[in-house]
Amino acid sequence: MDDPRIEWLRDRVYEALDIQGNEVFEELLERDDGEYERRLGKYLNDTPEEGETAILFYKVVREEEEEVEVECEPEIPDIEAEEDLGEGVEGDGNETADGDEEIQALPTSDPDVDADTEQDSESTDVGKKGKKKKPAKDGVPKTEKTPEPPATSDVPDQPEENGKEENGEENEDDNLESMPKTKIIIQKVWHTYLYMCYEHMPEEISDTLCIYFLRNTTGMVPLPSSLEEAEEILPSYFEYSLLNAHSLVMLEQIIRMVYMPLLSYYQHKNGGEDFGAAVKTPAKITSREDTGSPASKVETGKQTDAVESRSKTLLRDEFLINMQKFASAIARTLQQIEGEVRLEVPDVEIPDSIEEALKDEALVEFIHEKCLNWKRQMQAALENLQQRNRQGNGPLAEIDYWRERNAALSALLEQLKMPKVAHMIDIHIAADGDFEDLQSELNKYYIEAKDNVRFLSTLERHFKNVTYGASFRVVTETIPSMMNALRMVWIISRHYNKDERMVPLMERIAWELAERVAKVINVRELFSLPTDEVKKRTSQAKTMLTTWREAYQDVRQKIEASGRDQRWEFDRKRLFERTDYMANICQNLYDIAQVLEEFYNIFGPELKAVTGDPARIEEVLLRVDKLVDPVENLSFDAFSQKEAHLWKRLMTNFYKEVAEIENEAKTFIDESFQSLRSAEGAFDMLLNFKHLRSREAINNQMMQKFKDILVQYGKEVDTMDQLFNELKDNPPLYKGYPPTAGSIFWNRSLFHRIKHTIIRFQTLDEMVASDMGKSTKAKYLSVGRNMRAYEELKYEQWKENVEAVLPGLLKRNLLVKQSYQIATPTPTQHSATGSGDKEEERHSAAEIQGTVKESRAPTDIALQ
Repeated sequence: MDDPRIEWLRDRVYEALDIQGNEVFEELLERDDGEYERRLGKYLNDTPEEGETAILFYKVVREEEEEVEVECEPEIPDIEAEEDLGEGVEGDGNETADGDEEIQALPTSDPDVDADTEQDSESTDVGKKGKKKKPAKDGVPKTEKTPEPPATSDVPDQPEENGKEENGEENEDDNLESMPKTKIIIQKVWHTYLYMCYEHMPEEISDTLCIYFLRNTTGMVPLPSSLEEAEEILPSYFEYSLLNAHSLVMLEQIIRMVYMPLLSYYQHKNGGEDFGAAVKTPAKITSREDTGSPASKVETGKQTDAVESRSKTLLRDEFLINMQKFASAIARTLQQIEGEVRLEVPDVEIPDSIEEALKDEALVEFIHEKCLNWKRQMQAALENLQQRNRQGNGPLAEIDYWRERNAALSALLEQLKMPKVAHMIDIHIAADGDFEDLQSELNKYYIEAKDNVRFLSTLERHFKNVTYGASFRVVTETIPSMMNALRMVWIISRHYNKDERMVPLMERIAWELAERVAKVINVRELFSLPTDEVKKRTSQAKTMLTTWREAYQDVRQKIEASGRDQRWEFDRKRLFERTDYMANICQNLYDIAQVLEEFYNIFGPELKAVTGDPARIEEVLLRVDKLVDPVENLSFDAFSQKEAHLWKRLMTNFYKEVAEIENEAKTFIDESFQSLRSAEGAFDMLLNFKHLRSREAINNQMMQKFKDILVQYGKEVDTMDQLFNELKDNPPLYKGYPPTAGSIFWNRSLFHRIKHTIIRFQTLDEMVASDMGKSTKAKYLSVGRNMRAYEELKYEQWKENVEAVLPGLLKRNLLVKQSYQIATPTPTQHSATGSGDKEEERHSAAEIQGTVKESRAPTDIALQ
């Protein structure tokens, strides 16, 4: 076997069926001149034909008889038997001897001679004249016909021939002593045989453990180069598993217990544990720092990409609904196959006329027995149906229950309606037999099941939305229409118009809603998600649960307002106790997420920039993060009403910790605002808090910090005024600026520092309307007027100077033409004259340039 694919199949088969030894699989391949090996090769190398996509392997262990060669064990010789044998030999001979001679004629071989003739009797022949062969020392029978005792020197009368024969016999004994002592026996041995078949097991061994391989690709299965490579690539080309029970039972179980839970509730966790682990680490950092920032938008975008598209969601839900239908069909088929009551109809001739049949007493007696037997079967079937419970706690289980009941009762009635059965029952009744009560009871139950199936089928679509809906929103939208459909069933149905039937049905709906919330909202992992996602899930869950009660109240009011129908006076504790409690828990979880978000909004980058103490803010944030530790490490079921006191204690401790963090935050804010870095930055932060949801106590505390901001602003105005007064006579100028324009620009830069902030303050009326706000504004106006007066003074001085010197300066020549004179001035005169002209030209040019620059400078200052 040089095909790694077959070796891979062999290893799977051996492991599944617990087979030891390679010869079992090799025997299968060699059976029928290699027929199974050719089939297996075709299965691997070609696209399987219809009906050959799956192969099954099973083993059969048989007990068989076979001949086995075993080694004999030497036994102790029986001396008495040898003496009897010796006497028989002497008595049958022609010669006679006395007693002494008989004693001397005994063999002189080793005393350990094997005298067991019972085991060797089947494999030895009887000697001539009726004499038996004498067994050899090693237990192997001799072939001589007349064994004689050996000749000895003490017996002179012994014939010479006998002596020779005895010598030859002793030589043969010596040769046989070195040979192995074996014999062949027949014993029973267990043999294991492996069998292969296509698609299904033979009916006679359908319950045998087997392993199946199902091709999931077309074409040839790639041929690996080694068994290690086969282990890596071949599992993707096959689906294989074990079958150890009824195939339909296993199919129904794997659909209900494996595939349907995987697809149910649209996997709100977005991939279950893997997705939760993927977002668990950065979740708190994202919720803390990224509230509205661009980074948070990028992170949110990545998480949004992980959520399934709506089209895929709808496709999966449709597939899940079809799978539910298929599982229900399998269950009904199993019920019909295994639980169906079959009436045995006898093959006897019965007259068509009841009167003629009643004349035959033997026939009537026979019919009585059969009908009584049928009656017992029917009554047993009815009792079984009455004792059968719903397979599940949800509303769909109610529909399945009545469908199965309807199918079983319909099958019973159909058999009773068979012509021959009906005729026998009529004869039985005519002969004073009792069968009508059973028939009427069957009809009553059948009509009830049929009507219930018909009316409940109108609710099936709503029940499937409740069970398999894509989101809480879908279920919430379904509840009002479902409640109206329940009202119609209550009005029209003959069986669901009583509390005994309607209350359990609505209780099943409530159970399904509660279980849906419990499955989707995993309290221990919920806060690993961003706070926005936590709030979204919990709010949607609470809305769904409260809509359940509200829709019930609306329909109940409609029924009461109509005045025609029976009122809904149901047990509200059974219908709403659990859902109301879970709605409160969802609200608590929403509040926890809200608290976290409020703290994250407050202790963000803005507060760090204003206060200048990021380390202390990080300490507070660490305490905020630890608020959810008791929830994440919960040791009980948060949605269990039995644990309500534990949850209440947890929430009490949570709010105590929140109050402590609030107090610490207030103290920190008070200390920070007493040493503000920037009044404008603090004012911007307060404006953000005013429009941003945060803790009410901290928000109120922040709104009281406008006084600190005004104090800080007053300090900034005083600083600018002091700087102005110190440097106004000799202000620092920017490079390239003339004196007058540079002074005005410096003055304006100081003024704009305080002007920009007060303009921001004026956007908040309550801030500038206060007494401190008015005094601060007055201080700003005073400093601003001084700065404006400074600018005007500088401008007037420059204007007077320019008006005086500008006409003369404009008349001067900027470029002087060199005139050539005959008289050459002395070097001293030339140098003095040249330097004077150049200095005059340089001075004139500078004055003109400065005048032009300053004339371009703004000449007014708008004081806001």
